[in-house]
Amino acid sequence: MSVGSILRAGCLMALICVGAAVLAGAAWGDALTDGRFRAEVAVLIQGLRPGAKILLEADPAQISVGTKTIDLTNLYQRVDGLSETERRREVEEFLGVAFAKAVPAPDTGDFAAIRSRLRPQLVPNEILQQYKMLAHRRFSETLHVVYVLDEPNRYQYVTREMLAGWQVDPALVETTAVANLAATSADAPFELVLGDGAPLFAMADPGDDFAIARLLVPSYLDEIRTALKTDSITLAGPTRNLLLAWPSGSPARRDLAAEATRYLRTGPYGRSDELFCFDGHQVRPLNTTERADHGR
Repeated sequence: MSVGSILRAGCLMALICVGAAVLAGAAWGDALTDGRFRAEVAVLIQGLRPGAKILLEADPAQISVGTKTIDLTNLYQRVDGLSETERRREVEEFLGVAFAKAVPAPDTGDFAAIRSRLRPQLVPNEILQQYKMLAHRRFSETLHVVYVLDEPNRYQYVTREMLAGWQVDPALVETTAVANLAATSADAPFELVLGDGAPLFAMADPGDDFAIARLLVPSYLDEIRTALKTDSITLAGPTRNLLLAWPSGSPARRDLAAEATRYLRTGPYGRSDELFCFDGHQVRPLNTTERADHGR
């Protein structure tokens, strides 16, 4: 069996183990992840609430109406495959409930009040080009660190305006966000795949939308490195919800690097196929020689 086949089989095992929905998402997620479903919902909102201020969030599965942010993921799953009439009825009912139950958004002007909800995310250049208002710093050639306020069923991106309003050092925002994510990472599972009885690679899809963001959490990466029984690991985060890792000197390293590219091209919420090294101390992009060694 090829590494690609093993990895895809491993994906299925991971989905069963952690209850995630990556493969299901690949089947139904196109219209959601490319923004077409959100555009459809926006038209209905305009009919229900003429004059409402609609903001298209960086995440195509989220739409903001005034101060309310609505996550569309579960709604899309519910209406996919319905007739046009049934689909419209379901969406209008969902929006009616969402607006009826909506409460004023939390005040984001006080850093002390929101600091426990801060989390980091990693997003590709394309998102920063489209949403220039986001507070961010560059992480690598293809990725940027941004910050979100995590809430049940959604999160809100932190803008530069919000950051300025908090009147705190941006470094404190990131330190707090990473510490909060690290605190939730102790229970974040990853799947270890064996080849001939030895660790071949690991894949993490904890189901919380922060898989790739854990490139910022050394303690979590060290757990993976220890499980792989190696001093140095290569990592890739091809989608928001998938983190891959393997021993840097693995005989299958070229195949695994190629699989990272495949996931970037086919999976929902694509991020990057850039490769990183973790040696137990820090994360860094592979250098030119190391990339060539991985077939890049």
